[in-house]
Amino acid sequence: MNLNLETDETSSALQPQIQMKTFRRLLAVIGGQKKLLIAGLLLIFLGTAAALSEPRLFGYAIDDAILPKDWLLLRNIGIFYLLVVCIRVSSMIAQAYLFEKLGQRVMQELRLALFAQLQALPVSTYDRNPVGRLITRVTNDISAMAEMFSAGFVTMIGNILIVIGTLVWLLVLDLRLGLIASAVFPVILITSAHFSRSLTTAYRNARTRLSALNAFLAENILGMKVVHLFNRQKIHVNRFMQINESLADAQISSVKVFAYFQPTLTWCSGIAVSLVIWFGGSRALEGSLKPGILVAFFSYVLAMFQPMREIVDKWTVFLSGMTAAERVFGILDWETEMPVAETAIEAVALSDVRGHIVFENVWFAYTTDKHGGEHWVLKDLSFEIKPGMQVGIVGHTGSGKTTLISLLLRFYEPQKGRILLDGKDLRDYDRRSLRASIGIVQQDVFLFSGSIEENLHLWKNPAPETRAKVEGAMKNLGASRHLLNLDERGSNLSTGERQILAFGRALASDPKIWIMDEATSNIDSESEERLNTALTEASKDRTLLMIAHRLATVRSADLILTLHKGVLVECGSHRELLEQNGFYSKLYRYQSVLEKEHLVEPELGTSTDL
Repeated sequence: MNLNLETDETSSALQPQIQMKTFRRLLAVIGGQKKLLIAGLLLIFLGTAAALSEPRLFGYAIDDAILPKDWLLLRNIGIFYLLVVCIRVSSMIAQAYLFEKLGQRVMQELRLALFAQLQALPVSTYDRNPVGRLITRVTNDISAMAEMFSAGFVTMIGNILIVIGTLVWLLVLDLRLGLIASAVFPVILITSAHFSRSLTTAYRNARTRLSALNAFLAENILGMKVVHLFNRQKIHVNRFMQINESLADAQISSVKVFAYFQPTLTWCSGIAVSLVIWFGGSRALEGSLKPGILVAFFSYVLAMFQPMREIVDKWTVFLSGMTAAERVFGILDWETEMPVAETAIEAVALSDVRGHIVFENVWFAYTTDKHGGEHWVLKDLSFEIKPGMQVGIVGHTGSGKTTLISLLLRFYEPQKGRILLDGKDLRDYDRRSLRASIGIVQQDVFLFSGSIEENLHLWKNPAPETRAKVEGAMKNLGASRHLLNLDERGSNLSTGERQILAFGRALASDPKIWIMDEATSNIDSESEERLNTALTEASKDRTLLMIAHRLATVRSADLILTLHKGVLVECGSHRELLEQNGFYSKLYRYQSVLEKEHLVEPELGTSTDL
């Protein structure tokens, strides 16, 4: 299943027939609010009936009261007309409220479903789709759908009923004149169908450009420090200007289509009225058509075209909402992150993890092509980590260290081979219980806005003993208790404090397997020592995996895995690898020389053979 927003938007723009499928799904969603829907539709029918009776009352007043000079009947018709107006106004107020409420209820459900879907999607989805586009779905697209329900839906149904009812009244009052007056109706239908297709394409294009603008804006704001650091403000303004101009052009195209349609409708209205004046007036002069009927005809013809104008006005709202719904349903159709075992048997929940990890001939590529080719990130990876072992994972940048951890966490699935945990295939385990058994401290720590307490436990109320354990560890690590609330993404914390907070977050889940993903590479020596001491205590008798670019930090590991271009080139203890005088030995000697010369410790950032 395609999990790429840009591809979905492009393909959907080429498939107008998808609108009917989207409309049926919308009706299914609305079906959950049957009481509001039925009440609203009844009010629309009542208001439409009241509106359609008004022109006929004009005819009665002229033919049966004014011309015969029947004052009593004229008074009664006037009172009845006022009653009809009251019914119409009351129904308009009530139906506007009910459909607004209906729209908000449906949008509340869709917004929640969409957010829950975003939580359930594989992590790889967020590698391919910009954050801004996803935010557009939850905010702009949902808002467009809400406007469609509250404004477009009511107007479309009510006015369509008025047009149909008007045509019926024209034919009932006088069949021949009714056929003449409605002769322009087929022209209107053909013209409307043509402009509808053009508007659909234009609005899809405009919303695609809008999501691209939002994506660029979100990315630019998140990377504002980098923009300022490298003085790229002008370049980014120019890029935004191009995207903004593209959006404006798309919106102008839709406005242009709409601008041509209104005058066309006015021409058709003028032709219909002129036909009624000529043929209806001639018959009135001949005495074969009552003056009241002619007045009613004029009123109905004008009443027929006014709803058509309103339909056109709201058609853009309807199209915008349908396009938004199509994109929202597209995300809801994406395949969620489900255990493979759930397709056959119940996924196994982890309860007592020992931490026995085995990789068997694992191949992995981020690309999904059939053979992988040169895109393989991990190639035929095989090793065993016994329970309670401390394991170092080293290699150049891009060698596959972090990818290995991502596979262990089941953010991705290997294309070939398998990963075992305590003797079972990793894919047989429930993802939630698997990840609850693993604690990870990363180099780049993501912090949410809120308090330190909320970031430690991630809005979960921990057991008293867990809370005491975490608070004790944080105190020993010298965490600043005065920092009760965090700025955006924890910008008011030092790098060391952020790492300590990440350690506390992992500790709160009491993991059986610990992972340190270069967590101490950017902090001072004192903070690193405190963090390593706390980690040693927390990971006692538990499996510990340490990704490191400073080889000195993994010298005491029971096992060191050396990766190079996705291949496990060496495996053993620090002493064993030095004795082999291979890849690891060269890296270690190279770093030792730089340290002795008081140079900055190198990150393994190149794949050049030493």
